[in-house]
Amino acid sequence: MIETRQILQILVMFLIVQFFGLLLASMLFSGATYQQVMSAQVVSSATGVLFYAIYIVVVAAALMLILKVYKGDKLFILIEGGVVFLASFFVFLIISGEITSSTLFTVFGAGITTNFIIGVAAALALVVAKNRWQYLRNSVAIIASIGVGVVLGISFGFAVSLLFMAIIAVYDFIAVFITKHMVTMAKAMSSRNLAFLIGVNEIEAIPKSEFTSSQVKEFEKEAKGQLKGTAKRLYMQGMLPIAARVELGTGDLAIPLMVAVSAYSLNLNFTLSFFVIGGAVFGLILTTFILRRYKRALPAIPPLLFGVFVGVIAYMLIFGLRI
Repeated sequence: MIETRQILQILVMFLIVQFFGLLLASMLFSGATYQQVMSAQVVSSATGVLFYAIYIVVVAAALMLILKVYKGDKLFILIEGGVVFLASFFVFLIISGEITSSTLFTVFGAGITTNFIIGVAAALALVVAKNRWQYLRNSVAIIASIGVGVVLGISFGFAVSLLFMAIIAVYDFIAVFITKHMVTMAKAMSSRNLAFLIGVNEIEAIPKSEFTSSQVKEFEKEAKGQLKGTAKRLYMQGMLPIAARVELGTGDLAIPLMVAVSAYSLNLNFTLSFFVIGGAVFGLILTTFILRRYKRALPAIPPLLFGVFVGVIAYMLIFGLRI
């Protein structure tokens, strides 16, 4: 079915972010000492987590204000460009450092001028490419999500990363179900095709015989007059062209990766990270199950958080880890 295909595509993109992010983290941490890993964790207390949470709320409020007073597209394109540039720069910096065997010095040390220039040039090229070829949205969003997840992952201790994800889960629930401003922002970003979401859009022709008479009447009432071209020909042949869209925010991709990368800091290996990702996948599948059942916008972070906790608990039961 069309929904199953879409969910599988979303799941594949989610896994690309998680495992490519861990690959970048392995490049970054290769040869790093425990002291270097710890020194990179600039957020190691509840106070620091609260600061980041407040920052996210303030940014969301600013975006909502802009949406109310500004109806154009150029400002949002500039915002997208800035976010994509900063997030992807770090990705390209690590890759460049790996190629030149200087990743540790590039990130933890004073920096390598050549790698910095390569990172800037590649990030700018990505922004330009997205503005020229809009169909690159998913690819650009994936790269940006990897950058954000890795940066936050090396900056947060494991315990505080879980706390941060829990705070974001509460915020996500409120923003979708109570204030509903997250739904408004998602629609605005989607309509402008901005790289703050990944999505799968499909149209499938289904025989009228598979629908009830009331469903056919509802379709004819809402969509018949808007059908053109191939869609209209399919309708005349007894088929109903059904459009379906599934989207996931880049934050829903980056935050589980943040926890997975920060998990490395506990014992300098990625075993716990794999359990975190496995739990996040379970949470994403749970999200899609609920989505298919209730057919409405849902906050993805709460079920992702639940899945991550399941993964962490499974790890603790197997290896006896105490956090």
